[in-house]
Amino acid sequence: MPYGAWPQAIEPEAIHAAREALFRPIEVAEGLPGAFYGEAFFELERQTVFARSWSIVAVGAAIPDPGDLLPIDFVGNPILLVRGKDGEIKAFHNICRHRAIQLVGKPCKAAKRLRCPWHSWAYDLDGNLLATPELGGERTNRVDAFEKAQLGLKPIPVGRWLDYVFINLDGLADPFERFIAPLETALARFRFEDLRHAGRVDKYYEGNWKLATEGGIEDYHLPFGHPQLGAQDFRNSTPFVHAGTYAGGIVDMSGGPQSGETPADAGAGRLPDLGRHDGLPMTEMLVFNVFPTGTVLISPDHLMLGLLMPEGASRTRLELHLYYEGEVATAPQLESARAQVRDMWLSVVPQDFPFVEGTQATLRARDAAGIRTRFSPYWEVAVHEFQKMVIESVEEKNKK
Repeated sequence: MPYGAWPQAIEPEAIHAAREALFRPIEVAEGLPGAFYGEAFFELERQTVFARSWSIVAVGAAIPDPGDLLPIDFVGNPILLVRGKDGEIKAFHNICRHRAIQLVGKPCKAAKRLRCPWHSWAYDLDGNLLATPELGGERTNRVDAFEKAQLGLKPIPVGRWLDYVFINLDGLADPFERFIAPLETALARFRFEDLRHAGRVDKYYEGNWKLATEGGIEDYHLPFGHPQLGAQDFRNSTPFVHAGTYAGGIVDMSGGPQSGETPADAGAGRLPDLGRHDGLPMTEMLVFNVFPTGTVLISPDHLMLGLLMPEGASRTRLELHLYYEGEVATAPQLESARAQVRDMWLSVVPQDFPFVEGTQATLRARDAAGIRTRFSPYWEVAVHEFQKMVIESVEEKNKK
């Protein structure tokens, strides 16, 4: 192969070789090759990781009320999320069953039904086909061979955890309850029942979704890339990992200045801690990836649910959603404190852009030069485990 050229397809042998290098002890492991962040591998991920996994595509706060519609492009698949009359969220392929036009083109509130813009076929919020106007000619809306019960929108399985909305495109993943159980068990001490949405940040990374994810789950770079944060108080040191579900780290903040606040502090305009079922104070912070597309931060005073949505091999859309407990999300006296949290995220996220873009720019060159990436055994356990989940997901699901 000519110097600097990338393969048109990622062969099984290349995946096996990458796996062999990656699954060594972290001290000597080598990271994914540059080509595994390119177009050929992204196409493989579309067919395996994103089609066959439980992938996060939205938060429930984006469609809070019955009749809300949210069309989403998920790695080239038009998806429609619908909040039904019963308050449950359903997902469908956003494709009319007649001539396959995209059914809904923009978000909508208080919809009663879904109507195709081309030939006016209509569906209810459960995806059932209601009407096929003039299908058999003028003033003839029925044709015997067209059975409406078989021509509803094609559904997609949905899972819910916290406010995340997961889908499984091919419907063949393990039951959602089995997938999410390790995370629910690991976080059982936290009281998430009364969390309320109170802020959103939207940005774009001009780089592969894995690069954006990897930077978000390691704290090695914090003092160098985000010096304003005072990283010595909250760099993660304890791995938080369960293969196939999540990878991140835990920070002990028992001696940090942000821990131990109480509801009484709210009167002074300071955010109170989130609650715990065990009644203990919030003396830890967690940052982790929910495989494949979620990034979560549980801090003493707020929860962040992030989505890293691939828009091709070299562009990633970030949605970052902020949650507080109960009335903390809306209390007027805490507006300034909530704004400080939002402003912190608005300052931190763009600081990562040059790291992602700078790495994206070297992908071809590093492969051509035979340069393999390495991991910090102390700081980057989560990045190592995340890459292992990627390669295992592609390798195993590609065999199905």
